[in-house]
Amino acid sequence: MASAKLEDRIRESLTARLEPGEQLRAVGEFQSGGDLRELPKATFFVNRNWWVGITDRRAILAKQSYGGKLLENQIFSVPRENVAVKGGVRRLHLTRLRITSPERKVPKVLRSMPSSRDAFTKALGNGDDPHEHGET
Repeated sequence: MASAKLEDRIRESLTARLEPGEQLRAVGEFQSGGDLRELPKATFFVNRNWWVGITDRRAILAKQSYGGKLLENQIFSVPRENVAVKGGVRRLHLTRLRITSPERKVPKVLRSMPSSRDAFTKALGNGDDPHEHGET
């Protein structure tokens, strides 16, 4: 599970990007790249960190620089219905988000750094098949 201190930093940073009346329901740190499904894309070889916030309306995806700062030109908004919690390695409490967006720079799959899968499943109101096991 992500540390409370990190979650507080993510929440604070993403709260500044909320629309009036919008509320954050879940936050966490995720990675893109390094997924076998991305071969032969060059992104397979580059892991990038993202801060993700799920609100009552949308998902906010904020890419981090290698120094840990948010890249202001790499912050995206995706409707909640275009984000789903999928698979992941349950024994490690990892969460995988599958994202549908026409924007090329928006990652299609994000894997959590250990975080609360239940918080994201609840915030998005969706989840994977309960019979699916150990997908990575």
